[in-house]
Amino acid sequence: MGNSLNRCAIAYQEVVDTGSLNSDYYTLADFIELDDEDIFKKTVPQFWYIEDHKRKGYFSYQRPLLSACENRVIIYDDFTGTEKEMIMMASNNYLGLISHPRVVQAGIRAYEKYGSGGSSAPLLSGTFDITRELELKLAEFKGCEDAMVFSTGYSANVGVISALLRKNDVAIIDKLNHASIVDGCRLSGASLRVYRHHDMGKLEKCLQKSRGQRQGMLVITDGVFGMDGDICNLPEIKRIADRYGARVMVDDAHATGVIGKQGKGTAEHYGMEGMIDIVMGTFSKSLAGVGGFVASTKEVVNYIRYYARSYFFSAALPPCICATVLAALNVIEEEPELLEQLHQNVKYLHSRFSQMGLEVTQPGTGVISVIIGDEIIVRKMSKQIHEMGLYINPLPFPSVRKGEARFKFSLMATHTMEDLDRAADIFEAACQEYGIIKTSPTLVASSSVM
Repeated sequence: MGNSLNRCAIAYQEVVDTGSLNSDYYTLADFIELDDEDIFKKTVPQFWYIEDHKRKGYFSYQRPLLSACENRVIIYDDFTGTEKEMIMMASNNYLGLISHPRVVQAGIRAYEKYGSGGSSAPLLSGTFDITRELELKLAEFKGCEDAMVFSTGYSANVGVISALLRKNDVAIIDKLNHASIVDGCRLSGASLRVYRHHDMGKLEKCLQKSRGQRQGMLVITDGVFGMDGDICNLPEIKRIADRYGARVMVDDAHATGVIGKQGKGTAEHYGMEGMIDIVMGTFSKSLAGVGGFVASTKEVVNYIRYYARSYFFSAALPPCICATVLAALNVIEEEPELLEQLHQNVKYLHSRFSQMGLEVTQPGTGVISVIIGDEIIVRKMSKQIHEMGLYINPLPFPSVRKGEARFKFSLMATHTMEDLDRAADIFEAACQEYGIIKTSPTLVASSSVM
């Protein structure tokens, strides 16, 4: 059907002619641009694309939770108009700390002591004693001199990168880095070079081309890549960057609490604590809150406080969140069995999928991705999986490359063996139904896990 701009025009005309849109022939990438003076016009076919997804039962987003986001959740099922219990494998609550008693009580006590927030930017009246306590704890946890917290993980990446890089500098990033890294690079005005995923030869070529042409160079990588749960080759990245005088920044969003002997992240996983120039992370995954942080030298952290616009011009993190994250860090250190259980759960579910003959990403973090390929099949499978009581995330294009649509399973330490077996059985039944595997499913299908 041509490029995305033309596809958007075709989709718009289909809506005009029929009053609806067949979503089977489109993806979200088709509605980004439309050559028209009315900037709202492209929103029309995209609206009907979503409506068709809902009509067909393919819409898997914004399923309202009526309970804590634990291993099992209660949702309001828009398709049936009823409450439904589901096995939750779409949350990044890797260690299950969102509802851990120590974490919850810490947040409650801080809320009672400090109220709901400071209603100000961090540099003004938004910093509390517990804010600084958390920052020092994070610095220690990551093996750095100092740390600072942001109101979101996204704003941390955008703020840090845009504060440190200028138009004469260059950012060199892995192609599959998180969108917030890309946006931070664009906001900085620096040149941007992208190397193929895990391609160390291409990384070195990017540095070779940049040396002498640019003033400063910053290599940025996810520690654990969120789509498939694979880990960056940090020792080689550091070795190559050092050769060319570049600094290294690691996004530890999906690594903190998940890898390393004590769950301290990518640097600990490789025995490189204190050797990485900048470590970034989030609170919205293993750390049971919301927000982000960056850890580095005292000088770098101090500089970022005054030049990161997403920090300086944003409201500060509420003290109850700071207390929650502090408690989560303490639990990670004092209850190592949670990390061990997470990895046991990942290995077990991975083995179940491997026995089915599925194309599965390697275990080692909190994520397992099962590659299906055909996006329409993924949509249909997603409907069946939802009806059978398993809450997982389908990943279509443009989240992944065309022809590589997949399902992403995010596991928790608190998933029980019953949860894992039931999830595997549900997924096996769906794969068998749509010809992904030929073995007979071990499950008698039902409408709920209850």
